[in-house]
Amino acid sequence: MIIPKFNMRKKTRSILTGLLVAVTSLIALAVGYEEARANMLSFFIGCLLLLGGIAVIAASVVAVWVGMRQVVRLLLGKREDEG
Repeated sequence: MIIPKFNMRKKTRSILTGLLVAVTSLIALAVGYEEARANMLSFFIGCLLLLGGIAVIAASVVAVWVGMRQVVRLLLGKREDEG
């Protein structure tokens, strides 16, 4: 079966596929060991919060980095025009 690419980069598809495999593996373990649903729910919520926090921090770092590069580029560009 051919799976459409959804107009995503290869790395993004790979990351999403890895996350999907991880989630299905955890679900299989939970079913296999008959883990309590409340424990699994709290575990999944904790994982989602952790991943969300990491994504927010990464986006903030990238935004600050790009912003600083823009500021430096503007400052250096004005100096070259003046001189």
